[in-house]
Amino acid sequence: MKSIKYLKLALFALVIGLSATSCMDEDWTDPTGEVAPFGNNQLQETNVVSIADLKAKYGAQLKDVVNDTVRIADGVQIKGRVTGNDISGNIYSQVMIEDATGGIIISVAQGGINGQLQLGQEILVDLGGLYYGVYRTQPQLGIPYTDFKKNQTYPSRISRAEWQTRFKILGKPDASLVVPHVFETSEISTLNDETVAQKYSGQIVTLKGVEFDTADGTVTFAPEAEGATTGHGVTRYFKGYTGQKKQIGIRTSCYAKFAAEKLPKGKLNVTGILTVYKTSATSSYGTTVQLVLRTLSDIEVLEPEKNQPAEEK
Repeated sequence: MKSIKYLKLALFALVIGLSATSCMDEDWTDPTGEVAPFGNNQLQETNVVSIADLKAKYGAQLKDVVNDTVRIADGVQIKGRVTGNDISGNIYSQVMIEDATGGIIISVAQGGINGQLQLGQEILVDLGGLYYGVYRTQPQLGIPYTDFKKNQTYPSRISRAEWQTRFKILGKPDASLVVPHVFETSEISTLNDETVAQKYSGQIVTLKGVEFDTADGTVTFAPEAEGATTGHGVTRYFKGYTGQKKQIGIRTSCYAKFAAEKLPKGKLNVTGILTVYKTSATSSYGTTVQLVLRTLSDIEVLEPEKNQPAEEK
């Protein structure tokens, strides 16, 4: 009798299993994983403009403005490859994309973006109804936020739910296609020209042969105590670019995984997303050019012996 009972239970389990498999076969239409499980797979390319053209059209409406936004026309799309995300915590609530003409920062109220948008992932983005804006002259895409005390409007973060309807994954990520624009040592000073700096803002660039001004073996990237008075981020400048009208360096979040690491000494090749900031449109302090590192490996140490303790040399 027990054998018959167990046989009935086994047959029942088999029927249930077959039913579940049948449902899965009918509902799971992408067993190969070709359709992304996030984003909006229904988006189609209809009105893709280049990032350079987007900046030219909407940036012209914000000329000489430090903080403001302008609505993007319905139907406008851009397509680009991810060059920066929050993989190390240094980039927060932003994703950077780039096409053959330029780069742009998109502000998104979402953590863990790197899990969905890896470096080298190409995406299509629907911008219609969103806003092109500048924060201290740095272009960004998002939604407007108004600081009524200062009577200024800034580009702020798109909600996580809204963002999921706005982008579509195109193919598979290929980090080898993220190729920085290289500034040789003799060319870096051209970034002190605001027109040149703005041309490359939002793009991934490499500055070759630079050296941190304060690297002495003890100074770290972004100590919390120092960042507490500077918006939880610290700027470290390169030698020769610390003056009030020629500031070039890196900006590091106090929450970055490498914030407590010591600044490397000696000559370096530094790669990062180039950003441009001014305190006002007519600021006598000129333009501050800041690179934002994706990970600590964005720094190539050319003189590693300078970073070794004396007893290990």
